[in-house]
Amino acid sequence: MKPEPAPSLPQHAPDPAARRRALAVARTRYTYARREDNPLAPIAVAGEFPLSELYSLRWALPYLPHLLRSVADAQAKKLLYRLRAAVGGVDKLDGFRDLFSPRLGLHAPPAVTEHQRDGLFARNRIDGPNPLLLARVRDLDDLRRRLPLGDAELAQVLGDGATLAAEHAAGNLFVADFELLARSLAPGALVGRDSRWRGKYLPAPVALFCQRPGRDPLCDLVPVAIRVDQPGAAEPNPVYLRDGSPRWALAKTYVEIAEFNLQAMSSHIYRHHYVAEPFAVSMRRQLAPSHPIHVLLRPHTQHTIAVNRAALNLLQKPDGVFANLYAGELPETRNIMVRSYERWSVREQELEADLAARGVGDGPREYPWRDDARLWTPVLRRFVAAYVRTYYRDDAAVRDDAELQAFVAELQADDGGRLRGLLPGLRLDGLDVLVELLAQFLFIAGPGHAAVHFPQTDHFTYVPAFPGAAYRPPPREHEVVDAARIAATLPPFALGADQFQNNQIACYRFDRFGDYSRFELGHVAAARPAIARLVADLAAIEREIEQRNHARPRPYPYLLPRLVPNSINI
Repeated sequence: MKPEPAPSLPQHAPDPAARRRALAVARTRYTYARREDNPLAPIAVAGEFPLSELYSLRWALPYLPHLLRSVADAQAKKLLYRLRAAVGGVDKLDGFRDLFSPRLGLHAPPAVTEHQRDGLFARNRIDGPNPLLLARVRDLDDLRRRLPLGDAELAQVLGDGATLAAEHAAGNLFVADFELLARSLAPGALVGRDSRWRGKYLPAPVALFCQRPGRDPLCDLVPVAIRVDQPGAAEPNPVYLRDGSPRWALAKTYVEIAEFNLQAMSSHIYRHHYVAEPFAVSMRRQLAPSHPIHVLLRPHTQHTIAVNRAALNLLQKPDGVFANLYAGELPETRNIMVRSYERWSVREQELEADLAARGVGDGPREYPWRDDARLWTPVLRRFVAAYVRTYYRDDAAVRDDAELQAFVAELQADDGGRLRGLLPGLRLDGLDVLVELLAQFLFIAGPGHAAVHFPQTDHFTYVPAFPGAAYRPPPREHEVVDAARIAATLPPFALGADQFQNNQIACYRFDRFGDYSRFELGHVAAARPAIARLVADLAAIEREIEQRNHARPRPYPYLLPRLVPNSINI
């Protein structure tokens, strides 16, 4: 029988020189791309890496049936639509509904029939594809500047006697502000809003919600008003009040277009995929394969370099998915990621830090993503602490670990991972800081990514619910807004079918968080107690979320441990 691996710190290595030589070779095989070769700079991306980092057959073979079924069905529906259009009238909305094929396992989400319900629109902010945006209104004057609204307008929506000051004082006002999208446009685009006069339009709206428990069975938050663009944009840029009219429905459509773009480029790809990338690269460059932190991180970085390289290639392709489906020009779409890098340091993205910054740690009352994510963080800290303390007796052992120190230094280095705000101080100086760092990474790679990746199939496949781009600018005051005007704002059917396909094929889970049977970590004797406790804790999280879901207006499945993979691999 092959002996179980025994991870060891470099200071305990039997042959330190051989270990250093092996790492020197690894650093020639794994590199970071130079800034001049990197279209996402200053975000760090992998340069060279060995072919072994590409997808394995073990990953690909179970995925192929779903991939082929989704692609074949979408392409067949595109052909059928063209044939129907050639011989007579064809309804684009019917075409979007017909993309779903239950007999092939491609089921329609509830949004097909319910996406214009105001309660569902509000609920998407707390358990939808991007639960990382909603913020409490803290500065009423700033809100009025961004979304000019008076008490009379508020009362039209909420009823007589409602005032902004009273709702603000009670902590009931929340906003979804897509200002980052406006800052991602080409220089000068906000002034005069030139994207209105292009083939595709990228809105940057502000949407206001007020907490009113019991008002709508779907959500405690009541949508109040929407402004389709930021202050300073070209007119018309009115405030749309919730009134059930087609104009209100169109305003909500612009919000969901903005959500589609911000979710993908910021909350999903940058804040998870490309924050994880430096861990995947520097781990292999600076930690020997036998290093205990390398052993811990391996399952949680599996195929991350591969999926990120695939995304990087598409982000440079003029006729690729990011150029065709999304609302900005390709450099603007990439710029959403760069602006996200500039806005949030790594520590600012930690769960409680993020909730505090947005003022949503204790409100809204109902917030499934927040509440279920909070079940994970103590479990991950406990697991990481138990594992790390198996190898490090005290803070001095952390400081004396040359490989670990080089790893963390490279994560932050300008010629390395360029992760901003990774540590509370200048260097890694103790056990507690190491535990927090690794626990945050495991959250990013596992439940954090799952909560923004897997909702795509349930929400983004039905194009009218979350269009990738607007093909008509906001209406002028004299323009008629009706169902035909809203339909004309949606993407052409062929692009919508590609959006459907792209988000259907995203639904694949390679493994399950905490299952380390395929990795060295699962065969380390010293780690077995920590892993056993992790498995038990994950089972408890599963039970708790299942119980919560029975009482929710719609279940929130994305943080159920059985549905969370170990790594960002798709």
